[in-house]
Amino acid sequence: MKYTRLKDSDISFSGLALGTWGYSGASVWGKAEDDISKRTIWEAIDSGINVIDTADRYGDGHSEEVLGQAIKGIRDRVVICSKVRLPDRKSIIEHCNASLARMKTDYIDIYQVHWPFRGTDMEETLGAYEELKKEGKIREIGVCNFGPECIKMSRGHHVVSNQLPYSLIWRLIEKNRSIDLSIEAGMTVWAYVPLAQGLLTGKFLRLEDVPLNRRATRMYDSKWGQGRHSDGGFESIIFPFLQDLDRLCKETGYSMVDLAFGFLKAQKNVTTILAGAKNQEQLRSNLASYEKEIPADLIDRITKMSDSLKEQMGTNIDLWENENGGRIF
Repeated sequence: MKYTRLKDSDISFSGLALGTWGYSGASVWGKAEDDISKRTIWEAIDSGINVIDTADRYGDGHSEEVLGQAIKGIRDRVVICSKVRLPDRKSIIEHCNASLARMKTDYIDIYQVHWPFRGTDMEETLGAYEELKKEGKIREIGVCNFGPECIKMSRGHHVVSNQLPYSLIWRLIEKNRSIDLSIEAGMTVWAYVPLAQGLLTGKFLRLEDVPLNRRATRMYDSKWGQGRHSDGGFESIIFPFLQDLDRLCKETGYSMVDLAFGFLKAQKNVTTILAGAKNQEQLRSNLASYEKEIPADLIDRITKMSDSLKEQMGTNIDLWENENGGRIF
């Protein structure tokens, strides 16, 4: 496992991180068994994954509760990254205290701004995080979904990381230099939704293969009534791409997950891949694919295959909303 030290800190990030949204019971992922979730967390830690990501919104805090139970007695082996989507000082501090209580810990390693708000006083928002840091309740400040404007507004604050949606299918953050600007600002970049909510696992080669509850993102037409957007989706270009990629997998012997992770590992400015795992079997599969080395010529080939997706998908980076051009700005 590769580890990277965060900006001016003593925190090291593993190259593969474990996401816990799937432990919340959210409809998109289905019911989760807490005992299975905890066993998956334990195996991830024993396998070298030290970064575990959660949020207060995941099951109204249930994912945080499960994580807190799992790390009892081994807190020092884990870099906990939680997040909150609120702009004002009072609410941020209250929610941080509630997260600490749910996880039964005295501190959160990286506390993140889950989503930025247009028109928000960024000084107040990040000032609240700095107050929490001074009190020892958090070790470092992170952000999620910060595009060029937000990155600029965060200058002057010690922000160590930026979570951005990035995959072989969803490469839109390349268009506005969110990755490069994050690195220039000293932020570690970690890619979330690296398997495009299952599309890059090889399970879904046709639209009809995708369960209705998985069709909530802007990758799908809003007519399915699953998401918050009003877009027509990109089904007409995504599924032919997946079928071509499947043929390439059969030709080369690599799985789709191998290639999806290989693509992200090849991006020099991406430090960590954030992937969920509902159970130990999925975790082991992710670990095996992460550890595989994909030939450079094959990375070039799949990158060129997905270039047309990037060009046809416009400039809205937000996977879930299209109002006002999305929430990543």
